[in-house]
Amino acid sequence: MTPGLAGCAYSEVPEGQAPVPPPPATAAAQPGADPRASGVEDMRQWSQEQLQPRLPGEFAGSTSSNTTVSFGFTGAEPGGYEVHFTCEGPVTAEVSLASQAGAEVLPPLQVPCDGNIFKTQVALAVRGVDFVMTPEGGAEGRYAFRLVPASAKPPTTVLPGTDGLKAVVRSSQTPATGPEVELKGHMDRDGAGCVILQAADGNDYTLIFPEGTSFDAETLVMPGGQRLAAGAPVVLKGTRAPADESLSMCVNYARLLSVESAHGSQPPT
Repeated sequence: MTPGLAGCAYSEVPEGQAPVPPPPATAAAQPGADPRASGVEDMRQWSQEQLQPRLPGEFAGSTSSNTTVSFGFTGAEPGGYEVHFTCEGPVTAEVSLASQAGAEVLPPLQVPCDGNIFKTQVALAVRGVDFVMTPEGGAEGRYAFRLVPASAKPPTTVLPGTDGLKAVVRSSQTPATGPEVELKGHMDRDGAGCVILQAADGNDYTLIFPEGTSFDAETLVMPGGQRLAAGAPVVLKGTRAPADESLSMCVNYARLLSVESAHGSQPPT
């Protein structure tokens, strides 16, 4: 396993506790100051801005390198985790995870360094795991990453459609957390390309679709056969879901609706 190179790293945080934010920088670099110190400070500030908000029990870190670099979390217990990873500098970076004995946990994947957060699920069979990262073309890259313990909520995925449209799909519906609601409005997309409802009540709702939802040409198709086209007037029934940080790729993730049924409606005449 390649040893980790020097970089800025978060300390591991006990589950249920939030990390203490660092004190703000108070002065600009002075003439003659060590440029290495300035680089460390820049890396620290960048890493603190990534992967927000912090989540209970996470193992988070960051590092930079122009070659293969590894970063280990010895305290990660066996179990299921969600991987969050983002990078800056190279066009792409290869990322993989391995146990500290070298067993593969996540095979090497090419991840675009475009400011988005790559997410996937992994399972640790033994305690401890290493992130291994390689920048494309030997470019200087910096990386922020974390492991988030899997919770009781069903896992979600982002289903890509045509023209950049994305839909959040849940592998199973969660138990109702509030009263069932019926909302009318128009299908649209938010700034991140996620499917939303522009509701008649004036709010935008990010929509979570049930397992089996797919895209057919430019139409989103639910398991029951309902076809929902972007811009179309619709009536949706579902359950208001609590805010979910794992859906932060969607702009309106604080207003979520787990869709149970949907049908088209004619616009008012």
